[in-house]
Amino acid sequence: MARGSLLPTFLAASLLVWATRCLGPVFVGSGAPTRSSVVPRSVGVDYLLRNGPKDADPPLINPASAAGPAHEVTFKKRPFGIARYAPGSAGTGAVVMEVTPKSRYPGDPQGQAFVAGVQPGWVVKAVNGQDVTGVPFETIMESLDDEVLDPVAALSLNLKESGTVTNFESSTTADKSYGAVGESTFQFGGGQKAELPITVTYVEQR
Repeated sequence: MARGSLLPTFLAASLLVWATRCLGPVFVGSGAPTRSSVVPRSVGVDYLLRNGPKDADPPLINPASAAGPAHEVTFKKRPFGIARYAPGSAGTGAVVMEVTPKSRYPGDPQGQAFVAGVQPGWVVKAVNGQDVTGVPFETIMESLDDEVLDPVAALSLNLKESGTVTNFESSTTADKSYGAVGESTFQFGGGQKAELPITVTYVEQR
């Protein structure tokens, strides 16, 4: 009798194990799409790989539709203190997503946007007087070259600003590309960064 009473329990356990093995893989990979699925296109210089969208971000917008008050800010050093940008809904234009929340000391480059009052959600309307709401996002990022770097990369940037060679394999000439020297010949779409100082016009969303 004891052996017969255990048979249903054994069969039920075996059925449960079989069902788990057969049906379990159905649930792998199912569920809501990730935030990366809303990125309209791949972005040059891997900007979105380092500063990609987050779950709490609002939906992407059309930057050209922003019609709020305008704010003009001139940046004299890099980085400007904007921690993250996002592309518009069509992959063009740029929207401020995060601003470094403080200025660590007078003249801190990473505090420029904070001191100027730049806010998340503001649209980058123009750069040096040129409307960029229809310009590809990656081109705007290359031109602004505004990214808060990790400590190792920041040290490399400081060396470049001082003219110290940082890549001896390709050149032994000091790199002063981060300085504002000479007249700008920058053109959007040329894979260049704009020379300093840079005047950016932001527009609030309405």
